[in-house]
Amino acid sequence: SKASLTGHGRFCTRGRWRCEWCECKETETPSKSAGPSGPKTLCNACGSRFRSGHTSMPRQTDDGHFLCSECSRAFATIGALGGHRRFCDSGNWRCNWCSANYNECSGKGPG
Repeated sequence: SKASLTGHGRFCTRGRWRCEWCECKETETPSKSAGPSGPKTLCNACGSRFRSGHTSMPRQTDDGHFLCSECSRAFATIGALGGHRRFCDSGNWRCNWCSANYNECSGKGPG
């Protein structure tokens, strides 16, 4: 209807909108969020990061992996980085039995 088209026209970006941090397209996010530059400048995921205190997108390697700012470990997804950051020890972890660091063993878990 004409009313629907008018409502759509008020918010349509003709597919040109991009998240300021991760540059995802409008069709790749369920909603737009406020960021440091104002309303509707970040995608939903980056908006959540901004609200939790982050000031920019995390650094990335040349192959697109996300780097932890504390220990410089690389992760394929931003979700994996988020899960890691909850337990990051700034790269200082050492095994209580053999004193190996993370890079010298298969992980922090037993076995």
